[in-house]
Amino acid sequence: MILSRRFAIRPTRLQRVALAKASGCARVAWNWGLARKIEAYKTRKAAIEAGMNKAAAPKVPTAIDLHRELNKLKDAPIEAGGFPWMRESSKCAPQEALRDLDLAYAAFFRRVKVGEKPGFPRFHGKRPGEGHFRVFGSIAVEDGTVTLPRIGAVRIMSGDRGWAPTGKHGSAAVVQEHGEWFVAVHMEVPEAAACPDDALRVGIDLGVRKLAVLSDGTSIPNPKALRRAELRLKRAQRVLSRRVKGSNRRKNARLRLSRRHARVANVRRDALHKATTWIARTYPIVVVEDLHVKNMTRRAHGKGRVAKAGLNRAILDAGFAEFRRLLDYKLRLHGGRLLIVPAPYTSQDCSRCGARTDCGSNETYTCAACASVMDRDLNAARNIVAASWPETENARGGVVSRQTRKSPSHAPVKRESAGASA
Repeated sequence: MILSRRFAIRPTRLQRVALAKASGCARVAWNWGLARKIEAYKTRKAAIEAGMNKAAAPKVPTAIDLHRELNKLKDAPIEAGGFPWMRESSKCAPQEALRDLDLAYAAFFRRVKVGEKPGFPRFHGKRPGEGHFRVFGSIAVEDGTVTLPRIGAVRIMSGDRGWAPTGKHGSAAVVQEHGEWFVAVHMEVPEAAACPDDALRVGIDLGVRKLAVLSDGTSIPNPKALRRAELRLKRAQRVLSRRVKGSNRRKNARLRLSRRHARVANVRRDALHKATTWIARTYPIVVVEDLHVKNMTRRAHGKGRVAKAGLNRAILDAGFAEFRRLLDYKLRLHGGRLLIVPAPYTSQDCSRCGARTDCGSNETYTCAACASVMDRDLNAARNIVAASWPETENARGGVVSRQTRKSPSHAPVKRESAGASA
């Protein structure tokens, strides 16, 4: 398995200038290459419509063709449309940008053919505190520094030095977000041996009131990062809207707003990583619902659209898709498996007798048949893990016998009672 390790760096003033120049080279190369591709496509289309054979019509330049043209423009003066200032940065930044453009351009036509949403490549604008580029070659992480081509050894933030993988790396991605610089490198990690089918399994019900409720009664609280920071975000957005466009004060206000949005994302990401890491280390087999977040957050019209918009915002703030993605690869790292079961009626069926009772939006589930009372999310989690058993078979095709559901000890998450509210 190939994983990406991302860590923060603390460049000097001169290194910040060099990083900004490399980011600018990548942005200009992308925009120039995209304009060349659009122009060549129009020329080719006009030639074909005029009756020219497709094989003889002028072709759209590839990344290699564009890089050769760009190298010639590097030696041309600025008055003639050249980019001589690109010689000050590494050749990797514009070259990798053209390769990324080639992939994005090809992906557009691939999505058009299969009927998906196309998403044509867009021109990149210049924004303060934002940028990215990729480099390859001799990249070394050692002694608390990372060595980048044409930039030199850059210090790694003290908190991320243990996270940065030491050694030589073939490529690295440098990203600037909200004024801070980050470096991401790839590393190969071996996967653990797969666990048996009769290993301990647990069902997880994702929700808004609680981030996750496990079938053994353990509940993981929802940080609600966006909801808690909503007032500060509104104030920062209000300040930005009152600043004069093009002024330095507007640039500073935009940077402050982006940092507050970054904090919301970091709080959400931290909670998801901690929860999924503990689950992957504790349970060999995890069962979740096949949730379609896009359908769950459809735009509401007419009466009740304000409440629906608030619910949609809360669902997106929880990060269901990211929770499932993180849990999937972490389980494979620890030798576990992630099972997916259909989502309908998991919260309406009784986990004890199987009768179906619609309790609406109540937090407590009360079965109309057996009169059992339990937390609604706990009932759904038990139905989720029960739905995974019939589809699990051993190597000879026999159904695996059920196990005793035993809750592991020393769970480093918050436990809540069945009737506790969010």
